Amino acid sequence: MRLRIASWNVRGMPRPADQLGLLADQHPNILLLQDVGPSAVRAVVDSRLWEHTTDTWSFPISSQGVARRGGCLIAATGEWVLGSALPVPDLLLPSRSLAITATHTGSALTLLSCYAPTNTGLGRKQRPTYFAALAAWLSAVSAPIVMGMDANGPRVDHPDIEQNRWWTQEEALVLGSGAPTEDVLRLWYGDHPAELKRQVRYYPNGPLADSYHRGRKGKYLRCRYDSIHVSPGIGVIDVHYLYEEAVRASSDHALVIADVELR
Repeated sequence: MRLRIASWNVRGMPRPADQLGLLADQHPNILLLQDVGPSAVRAVVDSRLWEHTTDTWSFPISSQGVARRGGCLIAATGEWVLGSALPVPDLLLPSRSLAITATHTGSALTLLSCYAPTNTGLGRKQRPTYFAALAAWLSAVSAPIVMGMDANGPRVDHPDIEQNRWWTQEEALVLGSGAPTEDVLRLWYGDHPAELKRQVRYYPNGPLADSYHRGRKGKYLRCRYDSIHVSPGIGVIDVHYLYEEAVRASSDHALVIADVELR
């Protein structure tokens, strides 16, 4: 079964018509959004592009006792049925993580949309426990996983994953080699060595794709903070990072599209 997945940090969706228009052009079956507010949730529901939606604003978030500034959303086209939201530990910051089971004619997936704390301020202290908790949670899930994530890392996305540089070493538990899920872009490059060679010729130290620019205008670093990860056994057909298109639609993160095959 072929499945198209879209993952995107929409930064609150300031121009919903443009951002939803870009998403509609990609025709994803599964939508994994990060950093959405109530107005973005309403815009997605009102668009009727996906028959089923769930979001972190639809239910209370445990005992953190903090004001929410953003959230996550998962949507699916009609052939997929979304179950109830799955519990995630408090260390995963439930307002920034949404997990759900999706089923289709006997096939089941665990979908996760999440965005990690930044490497600044309070987030710098939260990142180690966040990634350790996420790795443990992913390892405990039995159904195949599809995860869309703004990881706010790695610090360096090197073509050789063993040479990646991390803001905190715990990131490697989720983003490094041997993690419970696999990066669809690295899987795709593994099947397309000529394309990897072409990318490395221009960017020998990475990133493997352009998804976010950190730093100041005129003096910035290209980063790949955004990615889709899947459980071993899920095949990767194609991957696209739509950075310029996303910027024109008023986001500073690339829209990531992956075509996968459920075997």
